[in-house]
Amino acid sequence: MRLPGRRLSTLYVAIGAALLLAGSAVLYPVRHVDGFATELRINLGSNLIDLVLAVLVLQPLVLTLNRNAVRWRNRLDYREVVRSVGRARDHVEIWKYWTGLLEPAHAASFADAVRVALDRGVRFRIMLTDPSCPDAARRANQVAPTDAVALMRENIERLDEIRRDLPPRHAALFEVRISSVGPAHAVYRVDDWLSYGLFRNRRVSENYQREVRVHGDLGALALEAFDNRWNGAGLRGIDEHYRLAVRTPGPTAPLELEYVVLDGETWVDAGALRIGHELSIVADGAVPYVLADAGPDTRDRAAALFADKYGPERSPALLRLVAP
Repeated sequence: MRLPGRRLSTLYVAIGAALLLAGSAVLYPVRHVDGFATELRINLGSNLIDLVLAVLVLQPLVLTLNRNAVRWRNRLDYREVVRSVGRARDHVEIWKYWTGLLEPAHAASFADAVRVALDRGVRFRIMLTDPSCPDAARRANQVAPTDAVALMRENIERLDEIRRDLPPRHAALFEVRISSVGPAHAVYRVDDWLSYGLFRNRRVSENYQREVRVHGDLGALALEAFDNRWNGAGLRGIDEHYRLAVRTPGPTAPLELEYVVLDGETWVDAGALRIGHELSIVADGAVPYVLADAGPDTRDRAAALFADKYGPERSPALLRLVAP
């Protein structure tokens, strides 16, 4: 059991007082022995020198080694991570293509742990990968036959469910961003504990995890990489990931269309809109676009990306946005 700082300080004081009393009790009966005072002064002086050396040299060295200690694991224990999230006091951060915490075996317990942590004011920052981006396809090829694209899509869906079930007071504490590029490292952080690994041709959560302290040198570097990506370009919230807000000519309310990006062009599920229809993307201001078609091969590629992002059961009417 981990003792709070105040109880730990009290324990140290009690141990020190007990040792002082025990030492005094041992020395008191022999205080009249010849040379007692001289021997006592010599021993006290040498002990004080040892204490100074320990405080000035050994303690900083031990603290540095402890702060930068690395613990290697062959497998990430998701159940232990869930328990750690439930006990979190400050921060929880995740950066992955997808995470096993949101797979069926752990999703319910993770959601419960999130709610408990949010009640204590813990801040969550979670970055996952857009299943329709090129990096997602490359990762899927690396880990085949695992259907990585489906796992990424299902992860985002479960995060969306968790987010929608939260009370309004927790909305600002639970942040999710979807990245159009894959992560540089696999990162799990709970308060001062951080686990990170490099991506290989297998699921990184099963291979070569390094556990470090956030405030150590390695932990600080991993956290810096996370912060740089969190504040970088190409990130969207879940709502922006799923729908693109557009305007059509006239005083109409914005439409929210499902979409994918293929070769730098935006394709939308146009629904009742037709080829040649004019519109603008709300986030881009008044830049005009028109809906256009493309050849069958390009349309099929766009449809495949749409299935990766929204699921294979959909039948979208895809058209691309082009400058007039």
